[in-house]
Amino acid sequence: MLNRSKLFAAGLLTAAFLAGAGVGGAVSAAWGDRARGEPRRPEGPRPSYAERLQQDLTLTPTQRDTVERIVIGYQGAMESIWTEVRPRMDSVRLAIRTEILAVLDSAQQERFRALIARGDSARAREREGHGGRR
Repeated sequence: MLNRSKLFAAGLLTAAFLAGAGVGGAVSAAWGDRARGEPRRPEGPRPSYAERLQQDLTLTPTQRDTVERIVIGYQGAMESIWTEVRPRMDSVRLAIRTEILAVLDSAQQERFRALIARGDSARAREREGHGGRR
């Protein structure tokens, strides 16, 4: 049986996970793979899922066409889910950013806001490039 303290602990763990995911996403968007010494991904549209599988798995042309049809077939369902979930993600992202800003000094806040703007801009470009997804 779940009592109040167990529910609070579960909620706290969930919030910590979401906060970590949000901050991790912001950091990844800002620094890419530079932390591992790898060059940052070039700007521009990200390769499609089928293109990434083509590169990573060396698909045959027939496999590539089939994978692309599969992905396109699920595009409507994925967009529907993102439409439903995006406002909740945006709300959590805003809460994370607000709390982070509260612990930064004014110079750090300015840099953090610039970092956020770059990440938001990249996400917007990506959504436009993928027909509204993400």
